[in-house]
Amino acid sequence: MAFCPNCGKVIPDGTVCDCQMQAQNNSPVPPTNNKKQLLVVGISAVAVIAVLCLIVSSLGGGYKEPIKDIVKGFNKCNCEKIIDATMPKEYLKELKKDLKDDDEDWDDYIDDANDYLEDAKDDIEDIYGKNTKISVKFLDKKDVKKSDMKKIEEMYDDFYDVEVKKAYKVKIEMEIKGKDDEDSEKNWLYVVKIKGDGWKISTYGDESGLTDLVDF
Repeated sequence: MAFCPNCGKVIPDGTVCDCQMQAQNNSPVPPTNNKKQLLVVGISAVAVIAVLCLIVSSLGGGYKEPIKDIVKGFNKCNCEKIIDATMPKEYLKELKKDLKDDDEDWDDYIDDANDYLEDAKDDIEDIYGKNTKISVKFLDKKDVKKSDMKKIEEMYDDFYDVEVKKAYKVKIEMEIKGKDDEDSEKNWLYVVKIKGDGWKISTYGDESGLTDLVDF
């Protein structure tokens, strides 16, 4: 027994496969084994895409990350984390460049901001007790109204010179808890996805007070 080198079909020794005869008569036939390979590759690709979709849906989307980061930034008195969660990268790059041109040090600003956060945390601990922490829960997410989306796009274009690709209105529950007391409040805020950058918390319509942590 032998196998056709073209399609892989079993053929008697010393004979020529039908597909080769057809090829000689200018009637090409796609190789059977290539079809099978393409089918396997196609099924594998669909399976990979399906798994990736499941993973993305289970993570809940990147829009949550800047909100989590700003809470972590406050809890750890890390102002840079808060700034990264709210400001576009290109704007920050230009801001640092301008400071350098004016012989000013970005790190000095960050140190001052971190000191401010530490003082604010001390004030909060006077009310709620030691080891006060802020946490956030995600309750709801809505698409932004067209009228609000237009205002958001204009705001980011005018102030930051960046393009907003998507925006959500997110309902969160902020909880503050210390050794002596605790409190919580539900509010809405906006998150935006900036072209070439990622998700940021927007100061537009923020009722939560999160973006009040930084004032530029």
